Amino acid sequence: MPKKKISKRPVKFLNAKPLAQKYNPGDDVSILGLREAITESLFEADYDTFKGCIAILLEKCDYREITKMTGLSKSTLYRMCEPTSNPTLENIGKILSFINSLEHSKAA
Repeated sequence: MPKKKISKRPVKFLNAKPLAQKYNPGDDVSILGLREAITESLFEADYDTFKGCIAILLEKCDYREITKMTGLSKSTLYRMCEPTSNPTLENIGKILSFINSLEHSKAA
């Protein structure tokens, strides 16, 4: 009895989740709003929003300034934005202190 041929194409499901679109922050994103979004996403355990906010922060600010003030490497910062990442509490604290220092320097 001959074997049946099986299609190796991936099956597309009708109820599949749509892929997220890349967000361009532009000039309308404030540091204060970004800080509030990050803290709110952490309190609500919304890790996807947190990672998106970190990505917006990296696009809005120069990564060299972030690495200099936080002590985190460029690869660590960009790895924090990946969907499968699990950033440590220490790294999250460094990012939040960086945002707080930015807010204070803009106010002065």
